[in-house]
Amino acid sequence: MRVVQISDTHISWNHRFFQANNERIAAQVAALKPDLIIHTGDVSMDGAGDSRDLELARRWVEELAVETLAVPGNHDVGDLPAIKATQPVDDTRLAAWRDSFGADRWSRDVGGWRLIGLDSMLFGTGHDDEQQQYEWLAPLLATEKSIALFMHKPLCVTDPGEPACGYWTVAPEPRRRLLALLDSTPVRLVSTGHLHIHREAQIAGILHLWSPAASFVCGTSQQEDLGGERRLGLIEHSFANDGVASRFVRADGLEDLLIEPVQHLIYPPSNSTNGQ
Repeated sequence: MRVVQISDTHISWNHRFFQANNERIAAQVAALKPDLIIHTGDVSMDGAGDSRDLELARRWVEELAVETLAVPGNHDVGDLPAIKATQPVDDTRLAAWRDSFGADRWSRDVGGWRLIGLDSMLFGTGHDDEQQQYEWLAPLLATEKSIALFMHKPLCVTDPGEPACGYWTVAPEPRRRLLALLDSTPVRLVSTGHLHIHREAQIAGILHLWSPAASFVCGTSQQEDLGGERRLGLIEHSFANDGVASRFVRADGLEDLLIEPVQHLIYPPSNSTNGQ
């Protein structure tokens, strides 16, 4: 089973600075002919604030003409109030996502693997759906199949016990709760987006993979010590009963455009404290 993972397309009806990169990613997907696409969030630039972005992003996904499973990012459904007070995760934003892309969590068995998509934007919100997601997840982990988790925000940078990393990762308390659920389960891969960085690291016996973005990379606006490589592309996962091989794919013609030259146009200070 060949699965292409795309992340952080940031599609927008109004701000089309990165549209050419999205088109090159779409062309690469067509050339790879995957069995399934998984999009790990920030499909839209500002779906949390403008439903037109979600609608345009939905149409872009449909034009890929491959079955696609997606999980939302902060630009799709909002974030924790402490991070983005003007766009907190709420019922309205979650409903808009589900109307456009379907469920924000899902599970798919593929041979000897179980692929699970989680809505990482719920972690730490206290929203009723956060508890429901934990309850939904627990029985899915009780399997002899190998498990791959897909979500938007990485769990941590280098250490599951590390302190809060603000905008960049899942907060420590929900991280501890999720890791407690994952303990002694056959989770082999946690694959995420959000950071616009490609990196692979073994952490506590699990491969943590950061998918590159399909839109732009970050320069001075991003924390410097995150590691990995700031380059655009996608990930191709080849799942077999005895394991998974994941490789970075660089689409022809991609430009590693920086967000900083247009950041003030897309993310006015009154609307957001971060641009990724």
